[in-house]
Amino acid sequence: MIELKVQCDCGQKYKFDVEPVDGQMPFTVACPICGADGTEKANTLLQQMTSEPAPQPLVPPVPVAAQPRLRISSSAPAASPTSPPPLAPMPAVAPPPIGAMRPVPEAAGKKNRGKPSFALGLLGGALGALVGTLIYFLIFKYTGFQFKLLAVGVGALAGWGAELLGRGEGSKELGGLTAIFVLAGIVGAQYLVALGWWHGFSPAQIIDSAYTNSVIEARAVVKAVPTGSDEEIRNYLAREQAKEDAEAGAKPNPGSITKEDIKEFREKSLPEFQDLASGKMTKDQYNAKNGIDPTRLKSMEESEEGTFKGIFMLLLLNKFNLVSLCAAAGLAFKMSTNA
Repeated sequence: MIELKVQCDCGQKYKFDVEPVDGQMPFTVACPICGADGTEKANTLLQQMTSEPAPQPLVPPVPVAAQPRLRISSSAPAASPTSPPPLAPMPAVAPPPIGAMRPVPEAAGKKNRGKPSFALGLLGGALGALVGTLIYFLIFKYTGFQFKLLAVGVGALAGWGAELLGRGEGSKELGGLTAIFVLAGIVGAQYLVALGWWHGFSPAQIIDSAYTNSVIEARAVVKAVPTGSDEEIRNYLAREQAKEDAEAGAKPNPGSITKEDIKEFREKSLPEFQDLASGKMTKDQYNAKNGIDPTRLKSMEESEEGTFKGIFMLLLLNKFNLVSLCAAAGLAFKMSTNA
C-alpha cells in the first residue's frame, strides 16, 4: 500500500492509501470539497514514484594509479541513449461503490466528544425537561397566558440536554423517554396552575380562609386601638366609615361618631378582635360562632375536586393544547435522536 497526497486545483489537500495496479490507480478519486476528479493527478504521482531511480550504494573511489586504462577505437559507433519503455495503458477499472475508499481531508472529521452514553443522555433529557417546565410554570402562573411556543421551548431544551450530555447517543429509546419527560412536565405544570386558580375562586376555599383573614384584620384593629380609649375608637371608626364612602370622596370625620357607636364597638367588636389577634379564639371556635360546619366544608371540597378534574380534562384535550404538546414531544424526540 502506498500513501498518496493529492492537492486539488481548489487548494484542498487530501490523502489516501492505494495499492497500484500496473503503476496506475485501481479506482477513481475525487476532491471531498469541490468534487473535482483527482484520478489523473494520482496517476501522475504514481508514475513519478515508480520512475525515480533507486538509490545506488556508495562505492569508495579507486585511486587514479590503480584504475585500469581502456582504449576505445574512434571508429566505434557512439552508444545511443536508451529510451525508457513505453508506459503500459491504464486498465479500465470500474469505479468503486459509493462510500468505499472515499478520501477524507487531513483536517476533516468531527470533534471527539467522548463515548456516547445512554444514561447521561437520559439525565440530560430529564434536567432539560425540568428546567423548561419550571420556566413554563412560572410564566404560565404569573402572566395567566399559556403560550403555545413556550411548550415547544420545553421540548427543545430537553432534546438539547439529552443530545449534549449523551454525546450524540441518539437512540430511539432515549428520544422516546425524553418526549415522555416533556409531556409529563408540561401537563403537570398546567394542572398545578389550574388547581391554584380553582382553589382561589372556590367557595370552600373562600370559607376556609375566612379565619385567616379575620385574624389579620383583628391584628390591625388592635394595633389601631391599643388602649381602647374613646379617642382611639372614634378615630378608628371614622377611618372605617371614610373607607366605605371612599367613592364619594369622603374624609374621616371623628365628629360623626356618637358615644353609642363607641360603646357598642367596645363591648361587642373589640373583645372578639382582641381574642382573634392573641390566638385565644381558635379556628374551630370561630367556625362554630359563624355557623361554618367543617363536615359540610369537606364534602364541598371533595365535590369541587371532582368537578375540577373534569373541567381540566376538557381543557387538556383542547385542540390547540394537543397541537402544542405534540410539537414539544416531537421536537424533543427529533433532537435527542439526531434525526
